[in-house]
Amino acid sequence: MKVIFVASGNKAVGTVSAFVRSQYESLQREGVDMVLFPITGHGWKAYAHAISQLRKVIRRERPDVVHAHYSVCGVVAAAAACGTKVKVMVSILGSFPDKTFKLRWVRFFIKNIWNATLVKSQRTADQLGMTLPVVPNGVNLEQFALLDYKEARTRCGFDEEGKYVIWCSNPSRPEKNYPLAQRAVELLDNPAVRLVPVFDKPHDKVVEYMCAADVLLLTSQKEGSPNVIKEALACNCPLVSTDVGDVRHNIQGVEGAYVADDSVEGLTECLRKALAFGRRTEGRRHLIEIGLTSGDIARRIIELYAQLTTQK
Repeated sequence: MKVIFVASGNKAVGTVSAFVRSQYESLQREGVDMVLFPITGHGWKAYAHAISQLRKVIRRERPDVVHAHYSVCGVVAAAAACGTKVKVMVSILGSFPDKTFKLRWVRFFIKNIWNATLVKSQRTADQLGMTLPVVPNGVNLEQFALLDYKEARTRCGFDEEGKYVIWCSNPSRPEKNYPLAQRAVELLDNPAVRLVPVFDKPHDKVVEYMCAADVLLLTSQKEGSPNVIKEALACNCPLVSTDVGDVRHNIQGVEGAYVADDSVEGLTECLRKALAFGRRTEGRRHLIEIGLTSGDIARRIIELYAQLTTQK
């Protein structure tokens, strides 16, 4: 089985997102012959240029499947594979505002152009109004290995008596809603609690923060299947999140993990509960039980590849 992975390469020049790279590597570990095709540049000119480049790669590599991540990359993949027998699979990431043009054209491509489509959460499938395979991203438990709590706090420079709430994204991204996180922590009115934004850090450093933090906080306005929640579970970190994507489903039954409404008061109340929890969660065991390790997800995707390539 040979698969070309197509994704935006604008994280850095020619570099795909960490979760795309992680899934790519997990499929390699399961024996799939993988080829990575990052799309660089911005705007339709860049994507139009990528079509001809990808077509050359398809002719050279002769893959069984082209698996594109993000809907616009799916358009590139479909155009490049047109006229060949190569199957096109697209992973839809995130969710959609209701009644948008993008929602309409994505529905059209799912019904008429792409051979298979995956979504990251049932909420996205419901928005599209379709029955689609729900395949979230998994977590590499070797990469997100548990560290000793005290040792991790030392590495992160955390005070022994302080309470630390980490928030893992870029504060300048409006959809991640960092101001809401700031207001929720301020409402605690507890000088011992400190909000620490964590972004542009390598994975090994993110692991240290998750193993050192008292709570991970997510305040996004929309998500598909946020990786940071599953990574926090892998590190047994208590967490609080807005009710986005599949968060409620993935933390169900985990003590020390809470879903709040979008109000600052609701988040603050959940933060109080998480801070009062006062110990590590059983999130890692839960993640394994519900099949959200990177290996579990890779095997599910391989099954879908096999089904797709046997279809006429």
